[in-house]
Amino acid sequence: MQSIRQRCDTRLSSMKLIRTDYETEWDQIARFAQPARSRFLGSEKNKGTKRRVANSRLLDPHGIEAFRTLTNGMTSGLSSASRPWFTLTINELADDDIARKWLSDCERAMYDFMAQTNLYGALKSGYAEMGLFGTEACVLVDHRTAGAVAHALTAGEYWIAMSDAAVPDTLYRRCPMSVREAVGSFGNNVSNHIRALYDRSDYDKPVDVYHAIEPSSDFNPEQFGSKPWRSVYWDDQDDKDKVLRVAGYEEQPFWAPRWDIIGGDTYGVSPGMESLPALRELQMQAKRRNEAIDQMVKPEIATPQGLKLTREAGRVVSSNGVDKDQVFVPYQIPYQAVDAIGQEIQKCQLQIDGLSFADLFNAITNMRGIQPRNVEEIASRNEEKLTQLGPVIERVSNEKLEVVIDRVFGIMSRGGLLPPVPESLSDQPIKVEFVSILTQMQRMVGIGQIERTAAFVGNLMAAFPDAGDKLNVDEMIDEYGYRAGAPAKMLVSTEKAGEARAERAKQAQMAQAAAMAPAVQQGADAARLLSETDMGNGQSLLNQMLPA
Repeated sequence: MQSIRQRCDTRLSSMKLIRTDYETEWDQIARFAQPARSRFLGSEKNKGTKRRVANSRLLDPHGIEAFRTLTNGMTSGLSSASRPWFTLTINELADDDIARKWLSDCERAMYDFMAQTNLYGALKSGYAEMGLFGTEACVLVDHRTAGAVAHALTAGEYWIAMSDAAVPDTLYRRCPMSVREAVGSFGNNVSNHIRALYDRSDYDKPVDVYHAIEPSSDFNPEQFGSKPWRSVYWDDQDDKDKVLRVAGYEEQPFWAPRWDIIGGDTYGVSPGMESLPALRELQMQAKRRNEAIDQMVKPEIATPQGLKLTREAGRVVSSNGVDKDQVFVPYQIPYQAVDAIGQEIQKCQLQIDGLSFADLFNAITNMRGIQPRNVEEIASRNEEKLTQLGPVIERVSNEKLEVVIDRVFGIMSRGGLLPPVPESLSDQPIKVEFVSILTQMQRMVGIGQIERTAAFVGNLMAAFPDAGDKLNVDEMIDEYGYRAGAPAKMLVSTEKAGEARAERAKQAQMAQAAAMAPAVQQGADAARLLSETDMGNGQSLLNQMLPA
């Protein structure tokens, strides 16, 4: 029977084979669009050297600018630290004021907790990873002083595997540590070669530690201490049966969303992959433009034998018996060439902006053609473009942000950082709804249909009053509020609205009765007077007035 370490080594070997198909493409994307994210190295020694070489070969940084725009747009649009982007809710929330207050207090506590950690920086880094490489990965662990620490990973540092539900449920990563960090984290469990380095006071020497996070095959919900997620650390230079630490997590501690997937692919397809041909051509055209300018400024010159020109401005070269006609330029680059190459560069830049969605987030600044005439037209154009990001927003919500909220909620709950749960919510599942800018704009695409329907029925009622009976006003208001991102506490339930209408109708009836009371009283007084008036024949005036 294989040990835990042997099973991890075997699985890591197969996961490495799957990732190999993507590494060459990832390396080129990093070189053209973000050299700082290149991590396809066996060690940390030459990382800085490779980054400097990649930067020296980069002739046009437009790819960096485009994907920076995409990263910032996704960050501010989906999980900004400066505005709410999620809300907690349960079924039948509108009728439970205690539950609404508790959920509101939990949201406020979670926002404060996340703002005090490095989580928002990791979320931003993740959007850059998705845009460039199609997949991101981040691990969120407990921390005794900071509360939680997010370890954002970049392509080349990790491997993932899929569950039978076609979502990432396994993450293996390489954790470069210094000798001091390894001893501080694992104590006496470190391998012999790490202990030897520590004994020699070589504290800052980098060492490789591997970390596996996967569903635990031994999980038993009825057993105390059993956890559904297993965490294994090991040193690949140590004994093949030895591990540094085996622990567990109560909820999934990592997220690994993909931008887009094709079939059953493990890793995602990204705008960076789609932009790669334009990124390559951009560098080639930039090189040609620089060469053409050099040829124009310093063209090749034919001179008599023995004459050497310095080609430096302001220098004087003396030579006997040389005529100016003997020094000439055999071929002069036409000035139109630089213009033509510049147009090709601009075409490549526009292609990169479109493929990276940078033009979407700069829709107003870089809007081409006839400028919009009003705010409604601007909103319509933005909504039309945002439909392109719909599948990505849904995937980010499901594979990333829901995992983030679940993990943060679990850490805070175990740490006693949330208010006590009311009895009414003890068995109620809590749902997460996202209210970020991009999510709301996606929902608001259908608001125009609601407004047009309401306006059409309103106009129709002028000629056909019964047309209003066809419109379900309560459902329309609920749907409009949902698409507009209105807070749940803003709208009451349909039942409460019905009770309010019934009470209002009852009060109207009472008011009508009160208004009629004087007339009724006057009628009663008149009838009494008629009944008491004696006509002398033994009958009252009222009896004589009544028909026989």
